[in-house]
Amino acid sequence: MADSSQPVVDSDRPPWHVRIADRSGTERTARFADAALALGCFILFTGPLLVGAVDRQGTLWAQALLGVLAAAPLAVRRRRPVGVLLTISVVLAAAPLLGVQFTPFVSDAGPALPIAVCTVAVAHRRRLSAAATVAAVLAATTGALAAYVLRPDIDQNAVQLALAIPAWLIGDAVRTGRDYRRRVAEQERLAAAEQRRRLRAEEHLRLSREVHDVVSHGLSMIAVQAGIGRMVFDDRPDQAREALATIEVASRAALTDLRGLLRDIRDSGSGGGSGTGLADLPALVARIGDDGVIAVTLTEDGVPRDYPPAVDLSGYRIVQEAVTNAVKHAPGAAVRIELSHRPSELILTVRDDGGSTPTVPLVGSGLGLAGIRERADLLGGDVVAGPDDDGGFTVSARLPVGGAEVGA
Repeated sequence: MADSSQPVVDSDRPPWHVRIADRSGTERTARFADAALALGCFILFTGPLLVGAVDRQGTLWAQALLGVLAAAPLAVRRRRPVGVLLTISVVLAAAPLLGVQFTPFVSDAGPALPIAVCTVAVAHRRRLSAAATVAAVLAATTGALAAYVLRPDIDQNAVQLALAIPAWLIGDAVRTGRDYRRRVAEQERLAAAEQRRRLRAEEHLRLSREVHDVVSHGLSMIAVQAGIGRMVFDDRPDQAREALATIEVASRAALTDLRGLLRDIRDSGSGGGSGTGLADLPALVARIGDDGVIAVTLTEDGVPRDYPPAVDLSGYRIVQEAVTNAVKHAPGAAVRIELSHRPSELILTVRDDGGSTPTVPLVGSGLGLAGIRERADLLGGDVVAGPDDDGGFTVSARLPVGGAEVGA
């Protein structure tokens, strides 16, 4: 069983060295892809000018240099997206002023600028990416407008603006979708961690109830019998020996129950798989009656049936704890256990008449009635407990049969 005090660890998460290897492999792949993209842009859009396939303005070396300066930054676009965008915009602004066209298209149109804009929009928040895009487009447009006046022999147009706008919209949409998926994944992770913590807390509470019920019942019987034996030890040794024999039987029964509970915890990680249920009530009544501390009778109204495991176990534990309280606080009492089997619920009632045996009642832990109420609450039921007018005490629990959760 897991300890809720320990930090929650995702057992499906790969070891640290595997994560580092995967991250390194992903980074290498991305760098290779960006380098290939930069080389491809240079070859496809500046290469035709260098081999003479297309005749544009400028010397060969100027075309090659500007082509390299426009394409090469794409190799580091993921690491320095804003710097890459601004570098490409400066190249596009300088080219018409220098009278150089390094692509086959007007205004040196090509994929470098839209790719850089899209990368910035993916990598940064909307305000920063929009500001960087506007600055880049203004720089390129300013260079084109200046060249339109200074070099009227070179054709110019607004193609850079037309390419930048859809590129930014696409990149921003990609970033928004990625951030949304990341937030959803984080919320799911936190919800799963909280669910695991909640299940562990519920498991701890369930096991504490089981241990309390098993140990409290056995020790209460032992304590009462020990008190009786001490009081009659000198005057009635036979009765003292009977008390010791009862203590032996009760302690063995408690050990057997506790071992069974621990075995269930070890085998299945749950305290609810022992098979204990309402069918064991007659044996409980007989064992308590043999102890002679209280007189117990069991009556049933309605037709018994197979209840869900949670109702079956909780019903038994509720009756056991209520009877244990009678042993603690009303030794010598006459106790009536009444089971009412109804179509949609099970009513459990335990009444005692207050007791008359002159022994000192045991001081309870205060957890007995709280545990009874917790068991009923988990099944959607309720409990009414309190003293009667005749000096006795009644515990009545209602357990709905429909919709009971297994494992309560």
